[in-house]
Amino acid sequence: MILEVDDMKRESLLNRVLASLMHLLSLLLTFILPILVYLGTKKRNKYFANHAKEGMNLHFTFFPILLILNLMNMGSVYTCGLLTLETILILIAAIYALKGKKFSYPVIRYFKV
Repeated sequence: MILEVDDMKRESLLNRVLASLMHLLSLLLTFILPILVYLGTKKRNKYFANHAKEGMNLHFTFFPILLILNLMNMGSVYTCGLLTLETILILIAAIYALKGKKFSYPVIRYFKV
């Protein structure tokens, strides 16, 4: 059995909880919270910075799509589907962050992690 070695060092419980909360609260604050977290932690804590970049990648992928769908009046079915997918992905990322593991959203990479 091959074990996958995580690049991130073992983080404290507080850091893992805060990174997980950042993902969860980004449901309400979209890309604003990951940007603020990244700008505040990019030089001090690589763990937070990496999770914030992943959050920005997710929101910078989904936000324009949702905006275009709403401007084109494409209906609430697509919007509901994308928001459900985004919520599921964020919940998965929050669980990974809580476990101290790296998580990559399956989205466009605007920011390299």
